[in-house]
Amino acid sequence: MLQMIRKFSVKELATRVNRLREVEATKDLLADKVSMLQKSGETYLTIKFGRLRFVDTINFCNSGLGKLIESQRKCALRAANGDAGCLDQAFPITARRHPYLSGLRDDREATNALGAFPKPRRLRETAVWDFECYHSKLAGPCSREDYDELVLTVHRMGFESLKEVHDCYLGLDVTAYADLMQVFRLNFMQRYHLDVFQYPSLPAAAWDAVLRGGCVFDLITDSRLYLDVRRAMMGGVCAVFKPRSDANFEGLEGFNDALPTKRLMYLDINSMYPDAMTKPLPVSSGYLETLPSSDADRLDWLHKLLSQENPLDDDPAEGLGYLLFVDYDFPEELHDQLDWPSPARLRIRPGDVGPYTQEAARNRPPTEKLVPFLGMHKEEGIHSKRLAFLRNHLGARIWKLHRVWSFECRRELREFMVEAYNRRRELKDAGRDLEQGFEKIAINSIYGKTVQNQEKYRNTTHYFDPVAFSRAQAGDRVADFTVDIMERDAFLGSVHRVRPPSRNINRSPLQVGWAVLELSKLKIAVQYWMGVKAALPKVVPILTDTDSMLLEIIGDCDPVKLLAEGNLTLPAEFDLIGDLDVQKFEESFANVISFEGMQKLKELQGKMGALSDECAKWVVQSVVCLAVKKYSILLSEGKEIHKAKGVPKCVRDTAKHRDYLDIHEGNAVRHDSFTQMQSSGHQVFIATRRKLTFNVLNDKAFQLTKEYCRPMGHWRNAYLGIWLRLGGDGVLLLKILEYVRGVAPTRFRGTLAVREALF
Repeated sequence: MLQMIRKFSVKELATRVNRLREVEATKDLLADKVSMLQKSGETYLTIKFGRLRFVDTINFCNSGLGKLIESQRKCALRAANGDAGCLDQAFPITARRHPYLSGLRDDREATNALGAFPKPRRLRETAVWDFECYHSKLAGPCSREDYDELVLTVHRMGFESLKEVHDCYLGLDVTAYADLMQVFRLNFMQRYHLDVFQYPSLPAAAWDAVLRGGCVFDLITDSRLYLDVRRAMMGGVCAVFKPRSDANFEGLEGFNDALPTKRLMYLDINSMYPDAMTKPLPVSSGYLETLPSSDADRLDWLHKLLSQENPLDDDPAEGLGYLLFVDYDFPEELHDQLDWPSPARLRIRPGDVGPYTQEAARNRPPTEKLVPFLGMHKEEGIHSKRLAFLRNHLGARIWKLHRVWSFECRRELREFMVEAYNRRRELKDAGRDLEQGFEKIAINSIYGKTVQNQEKYRNTTHYFDPVAFSRAQAGDRVADFTVDIMERDAFLGSVHRVRPPSRNINRSPLQVGWAVLELSKLKIAVQYWMGVKAALPKVVPILTDTDSMLLEIIGDCDPVKLLAEGNLTLPAEFDLIGDLDVQKFEESFANVISFEGMQKLKELQGKMGALSDECAKWVVQSVVCLAVKKYSILLSEGKEIHKAKGVPKCVRDTAKHRDYLDIHEGNAVRHDSFTQMQSSGHQVFIATRRKLTFNVLNDKAFQLTKEYCRPMGHWRNAYLGIWLRLGGDGVLLLKILEYVRGVAPTRFRGTLAVREALF
């Protein structure tokens, strides 16, 4: 229904509302004022005309319509053993109304990406035009397969004009989307007994579902704690540690026995945030701990606390959890071994990125980023369990304890999350992909509600009466106002008001979101350092994302076998079967993996929190990373995986792995021209733009050459020249470092354990 509103310009909308209010039959319906819940710019969460309320479904499910239709179609056909008659039940609204939407006529000219159809009168002409007419400014060239499918569809449906094709296409868009949203709505109602479309967005509905299940969380009441939790929040780390890697092992096409044997693996944690939400989470409003007055006594207090933590325990007992603000770093002698250090929030300057990418970063303003960092983490907020892991297993050196907040922690969300995840697995196993996808986004949106920042939210009221608009401008909470339309027959003005403090904060249990982020970072660190690193002979991280890692495994070994056997002894879990057929996997590795290892893999299949092989169906052959979240992965059978954040889809879809390689090899810069839909003054139009799309810019590591990076904060990044002048004398260099940063704490502990356990 919202799409129907979007057809009108602001002027039309303002005029039509005023005219409707003059009609006797609609006076009662539209008696109240028009209110819109503004998201940003010219997008809205809800629009309300009196008792009519419209919601934008993209805030509930942002998947493409084509994918949703195909998923529902396949699911219905699978359940009916291929009987096409079942589609009437799968798409009931479409079956009742499509394609004969009689009585509709609209000759207005709309924004159109197909240049061959500029006027509405041409809709009465032939049903199928020449192939070249279907090339789109937005989607790019039309494929011959799509054109042939259109010809076949027109023939089967008996369409005689382009209008019939056009009406059929638009009718299918509206009715099929209504069918799919009804599936979503009924699934949510059946599961949680709530009408999801009575809420402005999915996170709001999902959080109410949690509270309806009996979960109780205290809200933060101390403004100091609120600011500290906000400051301590750090999301997942996306970084590039090695710009390029190519697999090389016997049996692979192009194998070179003169080069080291290497395999590549892309591992991903199953439902990382839902898994973290099954752990004990803060339920109290927080308490500021009283600490000793001297720094030395505070460090003693801290080390006693950390000694009571077991960061490798994946099912800890309920009790107290701590938010610690500390200064810590990693000893210089460990820098060469710590290839994936703990993240810090840093302001990256052009000189920080290394000589190879300095030119690309030269004119970029310094920006704050979350960066893997070996240097000093100043007054960083960190969970006590994660700090215990960094100290005990990575040799972190703690310099100072600033303050400590404690929370009572309980498994308040465990039952809800486990039930929801099991429900999703059941739907997936039953082939109901659409519904399991809806269940997935509902589960993940709960975390989003706990980290929601409403500090800058404003209330926006829209006025169609200029007199009422003038009066509203004088309010004491007015932050800004705009006049969108002011003409003889139409007026639209907006007044933006600052929300009261009580409505801007304290709306969500922020401490829960912080704990979920911290426990997730701990989870992926344990899986990597205590699992992957311990099971495999030599591992180099290529790139990492929030919940995944792409690794280079050096040595003549079978990583599947080693990881499977590692499940039996290591404090990590590897789901190597994933979506593969269990019987086929068992047959393939019957003589490779032990009976106990195979049984453990079956237990871990699909387990929440386990590290799974994302590309188990293929062989990862090559990886090239141009920047963070801009990389290409070449798999067997010619399959490619691309990620290019900030690059338009029409450009991203045409780029191939070879293009990424060429840009990487030449440290090149690529610009592309493209067209896209834009909105300005509430008018939608097609604009042509040209922008930089691909270049080499690794701003989360110190990149020396096109093949080699070091983590930021590595002592060699800043002191290599001094070290060379000292003739490689490490003792003298440490004396200089002590002069620069101070003498390390005498109560430092943890280095020897790291060396013995991993290195």
